[in-house]
Amino acid sequence: MTLCLFEMCYRYNVIDFYRAQSQGLNTKKDLEDRNVDLMVFGDSFSATSKEINYVDMLRKNETDFSILNFSVPGFGIRQINTFAKKKIKKHKPKAILYQVYVGNDLIDVNHLWNLKEFSFARNLYWEASDYFLSLGYLNQRLSVLNVKKEIRLPGMLKKEFDGDLYDTRTKRFLKNDTYYLDNTLLLNGDFKKRYLSWLIHMESFLDIVPKDVPVYILWIPHQAQVNDYYYANIKKLGAMFQNKAAIQQQDYPLFSKAKKDLSTYKNVKHLNPLTFFRDKDTLNSRLYFVNDPHINLTGNIILSTYLQNVISFN
Repeated sequence: MTLCLFEMCYRYNVIDFYRAQSQGLNTKKDLEDRNVDLMVFGDSFSATSKEINYVDMLRKNETDFSILNFSVPGFGIRQINTFAKKKIKKHKPKAILYQVYVGNDLIDVNHLWNLKEFSFARNLYWEASDYFLSLGYLNQRLSVLNVKKEIRLPGMLKKEFDGDLYDTRTKRFLKNDTYYLDNTLLLNGDFKKRYLSWLIHMESFLDIVPKDVPVYILWIPHQAQVNDYYYANIKKLGAMFQNKAAIQQQDYPLFSKAKKDLSTYKNVKHLNPLTFFRDKDTLNSRLYFVNDPHINLTGNIILSTYLQNVISFN
């Protein structure tokens, strides 16, 4: 009964569960703006520490352009839909940026589970969290108090690939399903159902946006799509692929399908920096951490440059 009541409070955003997160990514003046130029929704790619975040780089470069960042690490479209309507109504954005990460956004809609590889308790949590969104929030809050929580810094700082230091969450996904990334990008197997569920939630998000407000959907590619260096590293972790050329093409199936299915929304523009990333990622200037799926400082700089080229900041 308590969990059900808490779930209702969470889903209907009775209180601002992510107020501290919003305050960390925005100034008090930002949060008081009732007619913001750009509102950003995303996950950890958009919610990294200030000063190394592409959103803050846009703020520095576009000083006359107001930006509000409502991103939260570990978030997906279902969680964003719990509060997006209130934020949009309150701050009346002139444009919206919704950031997608192809590496796990479909899994956020419907978690993987595997009784052979993981404990019953972990599988139960994954399954239950598909129905009780508040469990993800509680798990996130409890992880802050967990002294044994994963420390990712050593792997992110190391310049050479090291499977032992690579992001634990990614390795957990691969242990669960070695083809999960391939199936995501190619929409194979039950990932077709995950995609259809994601599409329904994305349409719900777009339906609450006024039709005259431009929505930029930013598709962050997985590092294995960018070039063979990252592709080889992810394979060393156990990832399996059926068609490397298909996942590394600019219009890979997941992106192409979403662009087509959302084409009825005339205010939506899809931003795919894959080719731009590929051109900029070199041996001496990597855009992603070698042992983590996120973009590094250089990657954030390149992403902010890309966005300045494709978004009108007038």
